[in-house]
Amino acid sequence: MPMPPHNRRTSRAAVAALGAAGLIALAAAPAAFADETAPELVIGGIEPIDGVRPGSIFDLPVTVANKGTGAAEKVWVSYSVTRGLDLAEVPSNCRTQQVRSYDEMPERWTAVCAFDQAVEPGVVYTPERPFRVKALDRALNDELRLRVGDDDPGADDNGTPPVVGTAPAVKLVEGQAGGEGSARVVDVPVTSVNTADYQVTGAALKGSVGETVTMKVEFTNAGPPGSWPRWRTGPPGS
Repeated sequence: MPMPPHNRRTSRAAVAALGAAGLIALAAAPAAFADETAPELVIGGIEPIDGVRPGSIFDLPVTVANKGTGAAEKVWVSYSVTRGLDLAEVPSNCRTQQVRSYDEMPERWTAVCAFDQAVEPGVVYTPERPFRVKALDRALNDELRLRVGDDDPGADDNGTPPVVGTAPAVKLVEGQAGGEGSARVVDVPVTSVNTADYQVTGAALKGSVGETVTMKVEFTNAGPPGSWPRWRTGPPGS
């Protein structure tokens, strides 16, 4: 019995239809992932700090909020202070590092605190006890950097080995709405009531046109009490 001729046109059409269906299915797949909820953590609740006296300890009343659509299962809050300040009474759920100056960043001390608890969307949280910072004798114009995230930032490779705090651990508690912030990283200036007297001395120079002369200058910290200068990066006035 003779076999009917093979219809190549029909076979190709069927393959094309199957391929198109596959492409449609692949194109539709990411839509399912787009519906997944995700947290969006922000930090706030703190204003510029002024009038700090050397030797005094002050609190940092920060807030953590979740502006996303899904809960963050765990949260890390980082505190970083320049060298006129020090970290005081570090809780045991935090680890600290001294980080050397690099890439035009000044020397600083950091504390990374882990909160093993969920942060729900639309809720403002605050540590049950505020983090504490001490102003040293050299404090003058310092800076505090706050960061929040749902992942561990890890240790700084340019810092000392991390040390776990010894004060009782703290947790996040629900706070009042307002002041929840709008960014993951916030820089806060800290100004102390202190003095600094830096002097530069040199000598008069003489030379002919086209001649290269060498000038020697001397930088002196005349104090008291020897506040440190914090060089800002960025445009003037920043």
